[in-house]
Amino acid sequence: MPLFLFFASSFERSLKNLDPQQKAVIARIIESLEIYYSSGCNIAKVLETEARFFYKKLRHDFYEAGVEGKLRIVLRKDGSK
Repeated sequence: MPLFLFFASSFERSLKNLDPQQKAVIARIIESLEIYYSSGCNIAKVLETEARFFYKKLRHDFYEAGVEGKLRIVLRKDGSK
């Protein structure tokens, strides 16, 4: 199943408040998520490029992902598409 990332307008608005270094971290998280899903959810594959990548379930269909510090992306998986 291919990965489609849909960004909510609230996510795009939150990016405006970040400095360039923080935006670079968010880009690394998104790249790591793409590697994770394109490798069949193989976390070892992601850890080859991002040693501190984490991905965990919060509740129901909500997950969080990050690569360092306190910056993270909260996402919702939707298997209907």
